[in-house]
Amino acid sequence: MKNRMKSLISLAVGASVLAFAVVARGEIKIVVDHNSNESASVAFKFKNVPTPSKNDPATSARFTILDGERDDNGGDLDKLHDGKLPTEEDEPAENFFFNAGTESGRLRVDSGKLIEIKQVNTYSWHPNTRGPQVYKLYAADGKAEAFNAQPRNATDPDKCGWKLIAKVDTRPKQGEGGGQYGVSISDSDGIIGKYRYLLFDMVRTENDDPFGNTFYSEIDVIGNDSAAGAGAGASEQAFIIHSADGYCEISIDTSAAPDLKDWAENKLALVLAEWYPKIVAMLPCKAYDQDIVKQLNAAMRQGKYHEELWKEHTGHSLHELTDEWKAGLEKQLAMPIKPKQQSS
Repeated sequence: MKNRMKSLISLAVGASVLAFAVVARGEIKIVVDHNSNESASVAFKFKNVPTPSKNDPATSARFTILDGERDDNGGDLDKLHDGKLPTEEDEPAENFFFNAGTESGRLRVDSGKLIEIKQVNTYSWHPNTRGPQVYKLYAADGKAEAFNAQPRNATDPDKCGWKLIAKVDTRPKQGEGGGQYGVSISDSDGIIGKYRYLLFDMVRTENDDPFGNTFYSEIDVIGNDSAAGAGAGASEQAFIIHSADGYCEISIDTSAAPDLKDWAENKLALVLAEWYPKIVAMLPCKAYDQDIVKQLNAAMRQGKYHEELWKEHTGHSLHELTDEWKAGLEKQLAMPIKPKQQSS
C-alpha cells in the first residue's frame, strides 16, 4: 500500500511538472531596441535586435493593404521588403507610411505557402513621433473553416481564422521618441508557428496633429531554415568606421563575401578612413554644394545615381568638373617648392 501510494504521489507530481512545462512553452518574446537621433546610422545596428535582412521569406512575399491609404509622399509597399534601407532620418520616399490624418490601417503579408516562422522583425526611422511602432500582429495558416483572408478594420481577426501573436507599442513615456526602432518578435520554443499569412494591424502614434503614422523602413520574416535571424544578425551587421576628421562615416558590408571580413575591417577600413577625406578635399567643390558627396553616396545606395546629378548640384557636367579638377591639380603641382630655411 505504501509503495502504491508513493507511486501515485510520484505520478501526480510528474503530471504537474508536465502540465507546467506545456504552459511554459511557446511564450512570445518581444524585444525592442532604440537608437536615438544622435546614434542612429544607415547601418541600422541594434544591441539586441538583428540588423535588417536582405533576403528572407518576406522578400518574395506579397504585401497588400487591406484597409487604410498609402501616403503618396512615401514609398510603396515594396519598400517594406526590398532589403534596402533609408540613408537619412527623414526620407519619406524610402519608407512606407499611411496617409496623413488617417488612423493607419492593416497590411497582409502572404508568403504563398506554409512556412515555419522563427522571427518577425520590424524597423522604422524618423526624427520625432513617426519613429515609434504601434501594431498588433496576427498570423493564420488559411485552413480555418471560417477563414477571412481580407479582414478590414471593422472585422475582428480572432473570429475569422487569425491568431493574435503579439501587441507592440514602442512609444516612450516621455518625449516624441524620435530615432530608429527595431522590434523582434520570437518564441521561447524557437518557432512562432507554421503559417502562410501575417496581418499587421497598425495604429498611429499620436493624434495631436495629422502626422502620427509611423515611417516603416523594413519588415523581415525569418523562417526556420533562413540564414538570417538572431544568431546570424550579428555576423551580418555592417562594420562602421569614421574618418579622422569625423566628417565621413564609412559602412562596410561583407555579408556577401564573409572571407573578406577580416581584411576589410582591419586593412581596407583603415585605408578608407585615411584617404576618403583627402580625396574629398581634392574635389573642386568649395564653390559648390558642400554636401555633394553625401548626396551622391545616398543616390548610389538607392540605385538612383546618374551623371546629371553632378550638374544639378554644381551647374557643371561631370566632364567639365573633371577638367576643372585636373587643372587645379596641375596648378598645385606647378607651384614652386619653397626651400627650407637653414637654421642658424
